[in-house]
Amino acid sequence: MKTLLFITLFMAASFHNGLFAGGEKDEPQAGEGESGRIMRVTGEVKIFGNEPHTFAVIVTVDGKRYGVSPPEKEAALRRLQGRTLECTVRILEKGDAALFLKDGTVEPLSWRIVDD
Repeated sequence: MKTLLFITLFMAASFHNGLFAGGEKDEPQAGEGESGRIMRVTGEVKIFGNEPHTFAVIVTVDGKRYGVSPPEKEAALRRLQGRTLECTVRILEKGDAALFLKDGTVEPLSWRIVDD
């Protein structure tokens, strides 16, 4: 009887906490329903990954990480590794980018170095 009570309580708690219910839906991230939106971000250019699969990422002051696409813009920002930039970017859809991070992928339209 104690075992049945324990199993019942465990199942009730699990469903309540979303263990079996699929949990809560995540907030929409950049690129989910925001494609094409222009925004301004300030962040440091960092290189993520392991050779030979590295890529440039803009890490903002609030910790968001944006992948950079298309490849020619990613290559331009890669040369600015470690620099803080103020960028005007366009949010890309998942299908429009070779790389898609949790916070999204952006196409830099313009940028300027702000850490000098």
